[in-house]
Amino acid sequence: MKLSTMRAGMPVAMLFAAVFLAATAQAATIQGGSFTIRSGEQAKFPIASAGAPSDMHAHCTLSDVAGSASLIFDGENYIAMSDLAVGETVTLKRGETREYRLSGVVDAPSGGAYIAFNFTGAAAAMCFPGMDCGGAEDGASSVTVSCKPAAN
Repeated sequence: MKLSTMRAGMPVAMLFAAVFLAATAQAATIQGGSFTIRSGEQAKFPIASAGAPSDMHAHCTLSDVAGSASLIFDGENYIAMSDLAVGETVTLKRGETREYRLSGVVDAPSGGAYIAFNFTGAAAAMCFPGMDCGGAEDGASSVTVSCKPAAN
């Protein structure tokens, strides 16, 4: 085969490969919702996947905090490619709202994928012996966690 014939066929082959990959790529979808959780509780959002590694995009909001709160981000069969890695702690103060655009890969051949926020209680106050710790913020009684699917 001549080199000029190979060069002419390359763009066609690349176009075919791009169309094939786009047609076979499937996205995972988070089951959106909103939960008001208290200390020790979890806001859990199941993810439906195609059974093969799939991209997942979501938008999550943490709000309605009436004091200090610590939440741990959790996930099963979810590999974070954006802010909030599994195991990361989010600390919120009174009145604060945080928004996260999550992007990751879901690899759940038999289902069981999810992301979750675990409310572990009040954030620990930094108070050393001899300091006036009277200004430490009280723990929040609840936090609202909302997540929904997002376009990439």
